[in-house]
Amino acid sequence: MSARKPITKKVINTTERCVDDNLRGVVALYPSLHLHPKHRVITLRRKTDSGRVAVLSGGGSGHEPFAAGFVGEGMLSGAVAGGVFASPPTANVLYAITHLYKYNSGGVLVLCGNYTGDRLNFGKATEKAKISGIKTELVFVGEDVASSHNKTGGRGMCGEVFLFKMLGAMSAKGYGLPAMHNALVEVTKNLATLGVCFSACSLPGQPPLFEIAPDEMELGAGVHGEAGIEKLKMGTAKEIVALILGKIIAHLKLTAGSRVAVMINNMGGTSLMEINIIAAEIKDYLDLKQIKAERMISGHLKTSLEMQGFQICLLHLNKEHGDLWLQLLDAPTEAIGWTGGVMSVKHGDGSHGDDDTLLQVHGTKTATGPSLSVKEQEILRVSLQAAAEELVRNEQLLNRLDSGCGDGDCGITLKKFGKAVLSYLETASFQYPSSVVWELSEMAETDMGGTSGGIYSLGLAAASLAIAKSTSNDRRTWLSAWESAMQAITKYGGAEPGDRTMLDTLHSAALVYKENLKADLKTALKKTVEAAEKGSKATATMTARAGRASYVASGYVTDEDAGARAVAVWLHAMLDHIADKY
Repeated sequence: MSARKPITKKVINTTERCVDDNLRGVVALYPSLHLHPKHRVITLRRKTDSGRVAVLSGGGSGHEPFAAGFVGEGMLSGAVAGGVFASPPTANVLYAITHLYKYNSGGVLVLCGNYTGDRLNFGKATEKAKISGIKTELVFVGEDVASSHNKTGGRGMCGEVFLFKMLGAMSAKGYGLPAMHNALVEVTKNLATLGVCFSACSLPGQPPLFEIAPDEMELGAGVHGEAGIEKLKMGTAKEIVALILGKIIAHLKLTAGSRVAVMINNMGGTSLMEINIIAAEIKDYLDLKQIKAERMISGHLKTSLEMQGFQICLLHLNKEHGDLWLQLLDAPTEAIGWTGGVMSVKHGDGSHGDDDTLLQVHGTKTATGPSLSVKEQEILRVSLQAAAEELVRNEQLLNRLDSGCGDGDCGITLKKFGKAVLSYLETASFQYPSSVVWELSEMAETDMGGTSGGIYSLGLAAASLAIAKSTSNDRRTWLSAWESAMQAITKYGGAEPGDRTMLDTLHSAALVYKENLKADLKTALKKTVEAAEKGSKATATMTARAGRASYVASGYVTDEDAGARAVAVWLHAMLDHIADKY
């Protein structure tokens, strides 16, 4: 007998109250809405008759923001919530219809997903409402491609949200109930949705509903965890999008020249980075097929609790009604769940690209400050080469030192910098040290990247400016550059000597270098190297007050700081070679 799967952690009070607490949260966030707690209904607040048609929808909870999150001027007039993944009872649906009709004498247009429970409860409620004299119509929405072969049609998916938006706009414009009902039926014929999931969701107080292998995905999964049409091996974003859109396009019989509105529905647990990548692939695929995506919106629209996956819905903007439907999608709304808006509309030619001329002037450092003799240029080149080679050679050491309190990539990062410097040295001019240091700053930014790259880039840029302001190549010029670099790192990085960072090595060495400005060069450089070693080793017993090490428990910080050791590595290599050549 297999062990019972563990219950998924959820931040709730009780499983019995989670739906009601959820609705209380909606109106706590948006008090303009009106909660009818006994019936689990949320409506717009009205004191007088709008004279318009109200739009009502709803269904099981667990799909938030669907449907209460779409209640607002320009979208739904009301929403009724059932239990998690369960249809609301007839009495609650009837209450919602009756309340909306009281303040919207134009009638109540009801739409719900094509699920058995919803068909029965919404159907019975609308029939009772008609018997009592309420003007109301009901339409079942089932645009799911995966289940479209069923006798009763496909399941209702995120395409319902397109309908909320369009019908809400029609109501705001004063359309009557018959016209809105006909539009609802017509739009539904031009909708198609297909999704894929990668992991299961779980009901409050329950383990995951099903299992998917780590290398698999479920094509056509429902929003309640229902099985899809087939399990497939995981693919790239491009491959998955092509698979889904191929089936949707075939279902809607779209051809080159067709116009569509696109919805990308995050089913709950998919990162926004992934959704954005998916959006880019959708655009590319439709462009390839010469199908024009007039609008694209994405977001958490009809979720499935924490399920990892997404749906794509296409609305075919046909020749007969496409322009009107697009206007309705662009109409204003106050509903908080709708993620479309003015930013979704393309302005101008819509092209993208970089202006590569911008940084050619403003990002380039001109040659200023003291120049070097041929011998001095060679010394600078060789010392930089030695420093870069040592950074490459010490990759594993620096990674190990970084693994306890960071992500173990200090050596990798500095190796990138070292290799970039070695490549630069093959063709670089060394006449003006301010230009050389500036180029090193640029390489730190582009080749190192991340926090380390930013710190090195800032320090080297400040050093370059200090050299550029000097008139001679002497020890005081380089001390000024050294101190300027440390000041910049402190100013922008926030660290100071004693905080267990690279500054501890730089500061210790700079103090000794300054004390020995008048000593012979070999002695000065030797003492500076020794000070750098001591500064780096001293970080092993320091309490981290800045940098990544400050974010972790002190028990993980037992050796010298990786950044401090890295400075000691390249400084030792550089100064040894300078001492040898002079």
